[in-house]
Amino acid sequence: MRVTEAADRVVTVLDLLGAEHDGLGVRAIARRLDVHPSTASRLLGTLSAAGLIEREESGGRYRLGARIVGLAAAAVDRLPVVSQARPELERLSAVTAETVNLAIRDGLHVVYVDQVTPAQTVVMASWVGRRSPVHASSSGKVLLAFGDETARDAVAGRVLERLTDRTVTDPGRLTAVVRQVRRQGYAASTGELEEGLVTIAAPVLVDGVAVAAISVSGPAYRLPARDVPHLARQVMDAAAAASHRMAGRSGTRSR
Repeated sequence: MRVTEAADRVVTVLDLLGAEHDGLGVRAIARRLDVHPSTASRLLGTLSAAGLIEREESGGRYRLGARIVGLAAAAVDRLPVVSQARPELERLSAVTAETVNLAIRDGLHVVYVDQVTPAQTVVMASWVGRRSPVHASSSGKVLLAFGDETARDAVAGRVLERLTDRTVTDPGRLTAVVRQVRRQGYAASTGELEEGLVTIAAPVLVDGVAVAAISVSGPAYRLPARDVPHLARQVMDAAAAASHRMAGRSGTRSR
């Protein structure tokens, strides 16, 4: 097996396990890799020994290992936008009393790299490290609208995954939505990523291009449609302040 082929398989396994909250067994991974189960088993053994993945004692399923958490945390800490946007996330969360996230684009997905939650709110799970399709979230739409045309073209030429009944899966409609997001400066999503979840996002810009998106999220009963314009303004203000911080850091001026 070529070195590049082995590396591709490692990346594929980590991506697969990152997307499966319940983990995967050897045979399921072998099918995804299109290899014999013995080949998959040897690869999983190597990754497990390195601490990148771990095997359940009962059931035999594999999950991402603890070492991945440390590597991910180190990578996130080195992202300038995380440190520059953090004060604005904290301020926005305090003002809205809702959870606020920072996301970046990774191909045709968004990855959430920071989160601030109001002290009075109990959060069952953090979104940090989570990936979601760009077309199904407000952060993704913002990153498409204010990002490069390559990503927009790539999404327009794909079959889009339906996550809920509200997910926009028609490429033509998504293109129209992204254009509207570009005009109004923010994106809003109601139940497109998860049932009952409302999110509102705006771009963090450097030289006019989105390097991240700041979003506020909460259940529909707390974030009714009538409140979206007001919340959108608050999110845009936070994103603009983060953009200003980024511009000052790099010596550029956001447009």
